[in-house]
Amino acid sequence: MHTVGTLRVNLLEQCQLRCQYCLPGTLKPFTSARHRLSVTDYARIATCFRGLGLRKVRFTGGEPLLHPQLTEIVAAFRDALPEVRLAVTTNGLRLAERLDELIAAGLRGATVHLDSLDAGRYRELMGEGDPARALEAVVQARGRLDTVKINCVVQRDRNVDELWSFLELSRELGTEVRFIELMNTGSAVVYTRKAFVSGAEIIRRLSEREPVTHLPRRHPADPSALYRTASGITFGVIASDTAPFCSDCDRLRLTPDGRLRGCLYEAGGLPLADVLRHATNAAGAALVTQALRIKRSHHPLTLVERVPFSMSEAGG
Repeated sequence: MHTVGTLRVNLLEQCQLRCQYCLPGTLKPFTSARHRLSVTDYARIATCFRGLGLRKVRFTGGEPLLHPQLTEIVAAFRDALPEVRLAVTTNGLRLAERLDELIAAGLRGATVHLDSLDAGRYRELMGEGDPARALEAVVQARGRLDTVKINCVVQRDRNVDELWSFLELSRELGTEVRFIELMNTGSAVVYTRKAFVSGAEIIRRLSEREPVTHLPRRHPADPSALYRTASGITFGVIASDTAPFCSDCDRLRLTPDGRLRGCLYEAGGLPLADVLRHATNAAGAALVTQALRIKRSHHPLTLVERVPFSMSEAGG
């Protein structure tokens, strides 16, 4: 592989919420602000991806909207890669208040993470936040960004009874919902084992109400398998644990301290930021090409040795 479709940029591991499969399982200290990449670092890194087929950059976390220079970072990627679509994955709690500046900087898409539509259950599952606030951000963004989606991590005995509520919300807002399997990152093993719901079970549960038809993925490398209900609601299922899509994956991942990885489950990575601080942009571009050349799956179903991690560390 010598092209990259998506670059996922994990800006920071911090988040104001506390989803039980994510932050509570953190296994190492967060990258301190002084060790995070600067706007200048990101501007140079962006140039290293020119000519490699990059279609999309997605800013993740933690919660990327907690980064004080998110707007400047988005603008740096826009200036270096004007043809690339820029998107963010967020809990939505700060999206509405920063929407104007982010759109001006070049943001074109947003995915809002929401595990429950009920305020009390939301606090139990995710922490001190308000689903109404996140949904208001979805409504505001829906009319101004090219694409707005909602991600829901499905969990047994916690929110699996809300599947159809999410689909009805999808119809109401005109916003696609994607149901996600809990992932075996090794940091929240007990919780994941108890709460896990497979993609196949999600489809089975939805099909009990009305028929569900499988659709082709929009792009072979998309993580989300698409489905449509008999009443016309299109939704996605990301079954990374039980039905990995590693053979079609075209993503690279950048850590907050500037290491480049080819797989969510991969430890270490190539020191892209360090190379750029001591060499030319051409050397950085060569390192990106090397990352593509050695890219391989580290999924739990492979025999590759893995190091446990939390989702906030990996960038989702």
